[in-house]
Amino acid sequence: MKLTRIITTVFIALLFLAGAGTAAESIYEGSVTVITENGTATVEDVYKAVADAKGFTYTISPWGTIADINGIANTETEFWMTAYENNGETPVYSVADPVIEGAVITLEYQSFDENWKPIDTKYTAKITVADIMTEEEAAASPMPVLGIIAGLAAAALFLNRD
Repeated sequence: MKLTRIITTVFIALLFLAGAGTAAESIYEGSVTVITENGTATVEDVYKAVADAKGFTYTISPWGTIADINGIANTETEFWMTAYENNGETPVYSVADPVIEGAVITLEYQSFDENWKPIDTKYTAKITVADIMTEEEAAASPMPVLGIIAGLAAAALFLNRD
């Protein structure tokens, strides 16, 4: 009985060590409201909304894909892969393609072997499009005002602490 426990403990420890370091680092996970002139949004509008909210920085390749996020750039064997869940709508292939409310954009920085099979995922970002608003709707929305009030309240609490 005691030998079985020791073997089981060693086996679990080996499994734990084998999995150590394989979890991808999350660069960003959250929801954004996209504000556009006409109320229709593209993938790049979503990235811009994340960058404006200080979620991450990015650059776009000449081919309309992610070139880097937070300075983590594509290489010959490691690059950003993008998956979209666009509420069952038309698949998205470039940053110029449309997205709709509820869309989920998942970015994964993956390493590939010589046969282009993924080896591992080093970084991830997951963006949910909570809302798409026109500039007029955003101006009429109380949300920016509430954000300013919340920011002022947080600053007042910080300044008044002992």
